[in-house]
Amino acid sequence: MLSFDISDRQVHIVKGENAGGKIKIEKSLTVEVPEEMIMNGEVINLSGLADLLVTNLKAELMMDKEAIVTFSSSNIVFKELVVPKAKSGEFLQMVQNHMSQEMGISDEYSISYTVVGEAGEDNPGAVKVLATACPSAIVEAFRKLFSIMSISLKSVNISCNSISRIVLSDKSNNDKMPLLVCQLDDNFLGLTLFENGQMAFARYVPIDPSDYDQEDYVTEALNENIFRMEQFNKARGGPGLDHVILYGKIVDFIKLVDSLDGMDIKASILGVPAQITGYENFEFTVFANAIGSLYKRNKQTERINLLEIDNATGKTSEAATGLLITAGVIVAASALAIGAITFFVNMRKNGVLDDIEDTKAEIAKCDEIIAANRVLHNGLDQVNRYKAIVENAKNKLDALPVLKKKIFEQIDEATNSTKEKTNYKGFSYTLGSGLIAISSVEVADQLQAPEFVRGVKALNYFNDVRFNGYTGTGDEDDPVIISALQLYLKSEEVAK
Repeated sequence: MLSFDISDRQVHIVKGENAGGKIKIEKSLTVEVPEEMIMNGEVINLSGLADLLVTNLKAELMMDKEAIVTFSSSNIVFKELVVPKAKSGEFLQMVQNHMSQEMGISDEYSISYTVVGEAGEDNPGAVKVLATACPSAIVEAFRKLFSIMSISLKSVNISCNSISRIVLSDKSNNDKMPLLVCQLDDNFLGLTLFENGQMAFARYVPIDPSDYDQEDYVTEALNENIFRMEQFNKARGGPGLDHVILYGKIVDFIKLVDSLDGMDIKASILGVPAQITGYENFEFTVFANAIGSLYKRNKQTERINLLEIDNATGKTSEAATGLLITAGVIVAASALAIGAITFFVNMRKNGVLDDIEDTKAEIAKCDEIIAANRVLHNGLDQVNRYKAIVENAKNKLDALPVLKKKIFEQIDEATNSTKEKTNYKGFSYTLGSGLIAISSVEVADQLQAPEFVRGVKALNYFNDVRFNGYTGTGDEDDPVIISALQLYLKSEEVAK
């Protein structure tokens, strides 16, 4: 079995097996990927990447018949949900419905989930779920890629689910929670937060040297995002972070330790679980995601294989089924028409030889009718396809979040406790996800900060409101700043 950990610029591959609860790694391989072959997790150049991977696999004598994939993308949406208990198939449908309602997720996303515990006394008979929504186009691209490579693709997983199996298999990590696990790379950071013995949240952050002032931009990006995750934990009622586990491309561990020590956070490198063997010949932390994918999943608490989910929801079979039905109808109709004509001609020929010319004329009329019906059928088919395109476009348009001036007017009206106007800085708006990102919001004093957030949440425009806490005393030289405010707009249809 081959396990692929795929990112935009590198593919880490291991060949191994899981037998009797033990994972044995035979070989490993890293393939450097040229720019724009993979963009934010989605394979763009299918044939080029397939040739590149097959060439390297054959050179290392690592070809195999089956494979699994783990990957990350900033287009993946994570959401904690409370869902009533139900049977497996019904439960998946309920999770998908909740994601659709709360996040405005369309059918173009593949939704997976992991059950992280009981919902609590306020929600008896329900469980807390960490759901993920991944664009179906990413999953379909992986399906096509491995079809070109003539390798049977068995599973497609998000990287946070793969690494969580390694982290949770080490029981000593339970004493370190809340625990943040960080994957380091020159081009991105992968952050997975664990609370109460379970994965609680995950985030994928693309990074670029041009966005940072210092040469060691990875360390600066790491500190910045660890601070945000700590604020996220505190906002959920947690105590904050005091331990971080690192894996991936670790160039100077001592420097990272010193940097995190200034934040009163201890750092360690991801340990190798006892059930894994054969890792001695390569850097375990670099291939940790690929190795984590080889673990057996818990079918009782998770549905994380995106291939399996797409099959269960019919996303991969609708087109084929429609084609088979159309072909069947055409074949049946043709068979009936040919049989009827043949029978008619034979009867006329055997019964009345003098009517042969008349029979030919009748056949010609039938041909004309068939040709006319074929034209009508083709026209109807084109109309139906156009109708489907129009309906799909309308659904997409309806689902787009709408940014209106009155939103900010009502935010000011609902949240200002003084006559001073709130000062917004660093505004950006992402249409596809409906995300309004504001780097900072200056308010009059500390008491107004929570009032501001509560006022924003009370409005009917947003699915979710997130922020990274606030700083400042409210004095003239130390204003109160709410940092990294993120507002997720509802769609136009929902907001009405």
